[in-house]
Amino acid sequence: MAETVQCSFTTECYEAEACSETAFDLSIEDADGKTAIVTDAQTIPTSIGGSEAVRIYVGVTDDAFHLISRASGGATRYTTHIYEGPMMVNYLGTCKGEN
Repeated sequence: MAETVQCSFTTECYEAEACSETAFDLSIEDADGKTAIVTDAQTIPTSIGGSEAVRIYVGVTDDAFHLISRASGGATRYTTHIYEGPMMVNYLGTCKGEN
């Protein structure tokens, strides 16, 4: 059975620059025992950690390291560590759904 967590981010922080408003969505999809972070640009195979109340999702691609941490109330942080540069982009928002 497939399960999906929907995430919406409203704040983006790029490296050491001031944070700004954004509208960025992604989903975390679980199907057939495999989990992935799914964005408009890519699908990232993902490992899950945490507990029933809180979750972390970790994905690694050839270009970046991806980390999503979701608190029990749904508050979520998505951080992408891009190898080229290197540089970091951090998003703040919420995720809803079970996974």
